[in-house]
Amino acid sequence: MLNVKKLSDLLASNVDPNLYPRMFVMSPNGTLLAYSRPANIKELRDQAALVSMAWKEHENSIKSESENHDPSAASRASLETLTIEFDNGNLIVRAIQPKLLLVLVGGVPPGRKQSFKVTPEVHGSPRYPPEASDSSGNRHDRVAPPVSTDSPNSSQDPTSIGSPDAPSSVSVAESHMSRREKDTKLGPLFIQRKKVDAMTNFIRQDFDRRGFVMPDDVGFP
Repeated sequence: MLNVKKLSDLLASNVDPNLYPRMFVMSPNGTLLAYSRPANIKELRDQAALVSMAWKEHENSIKSESENHDPSAASRASLETLTIEFDNGNLIVRAIQPKLLLVLVGGVPPGRKQSFKVTPEVHGSPRYPPEASDSSGNRHDRVAPPVSTDSPNSSQDPTSIGSPDAPSSVSVAESHMSRREKDTKLGPLFIQRKKVDAMTNFIRQDFDRRGFVMPDDVGFP
């Protein structure tokens, strides 16, 4: 079963007020499952609806194109990442599992002029934006463990989200200071994508460890 509270705590521990102030997890049909707080629920639902429509549209397009080129491979064609760019922000959507999407809402510099742009990626396609050779090791590559709100030993629960691989607050702070200048030069979209990659890998590993698979019939309100 999906532990919505622990997943929401994990998301809340990894947002950045300027670069990625919000993250949420949803089903492809638009059902909100977990989200960082504080949150404007109406705005979240509007964003989830937009993501759902865009995801289904591009997923259907990819499958149709695959069927035309190789019908035997159509069932294996699947959308992995969708990047949506606006004047005032970015949305990066990643499939954690077929029925579970992670969405990062990213901030952009004031006054950016960006026409509406959607970039889909399937498994094996070029990464968007392209990888930079000297970008590894910054704080956006890492996942901060959720802050415990239960008991002093709750973070030691082997079934909770948050693993020994998560960095300490000291290492995160040191990495932040040493990489701030390079992060700035890479640009917000690149930084946001690095965070989505890290969060996706972390959550997938946790779900695999616990054998969790999101069912087709999502029964959350």
